[in-house]
Amino acid sequence: MTKVIFPTDEHVPFQDNYARSVALQIAEDFKPDIRICGSDGIDFYSISRFDKNPLRQKGASLQSDIDVWKETQREWISAMPNADPFFMMGNHEDRLRRYLWRHPELADLELLTLPSLLGLPSLGIPWEKEKGLQANQELNLFDNLIIKHGSLIRKHSAYSAKAALEQEFYSTNVLIGHTHRGGTHYTTNRWGTLFARECFCLCDLNPEYMIGKRPNWQQGIVMATVTEERVSVEPVPFYKDGDKTYGIWRDKEYVGT
Repeated sequence: MTKVIFPTDEHVPFQDNYARSVALQIAEDFKPDIRICGSDGIDFYSISRFDKNPLRQKGASLQSDIDVWKETQREWISAMPNADPFFMMGNHEDRLRRYLWRHPELADLELLTLPSLLGLPSLGIPWEKEKGLQANQELNLFDNLIIKHGSLIRKHSAYSAKAALEQEFYSTNVLIGHTHRGGTHYTTNRWGTLFARECFCLCDLNPEYMIGKRPNWQQGIVMATVTEERVSVEPVPFYKDGDKTYGIWRDKEYVGT
């Protein structure tokens, strides 16, 4: 029996610290064996190809964003010190590769590789090239569950989960990030019941680049308990009540601080 936690889409420096606080408290009580990290944990806002807020740029830098991301990792490690971390690249982590490809004169500098830039060795986070660390990579840690950042976005909750299950030809259970939503799609075939789960987000629900768009996003955390025979998933959505963020898991209320 292996316990997995999947905090996804923090998007530092656009993380929601209250939502993260709730997730960290739940993680501490869940005591997982495996922690997924990455999965759009850092936004790499300053090197994206999109228009940027010039006022923000005066008070922020790529280095400051990386420093904040490292601090978030130390908080996750503190909350669940016995969990083995597995880094999973999302499309925002992949912004570094795309930036370097646009500036090939820098592309071969070891200092600018993702593990070096994010300080993965000092954080105890392994970087295993043989696992195919590309944008939207997947982690095949179990025979009956695939965990991936994902690349598909559909309009409504659980629609992207359905697309992810279709992408796997209804052959295994799937956990995905990327959508910033929660939702589960189930299917039953002759081999049993399978699911795909969208795993919420831990970022600001109204970041500056989404002003006026009112994104249909939900915050939360997803945990899974995996055996050889089955996968049990516990999604915990978070709710806002004024300035308060809270979640309820196993008859206990957690409040963000």
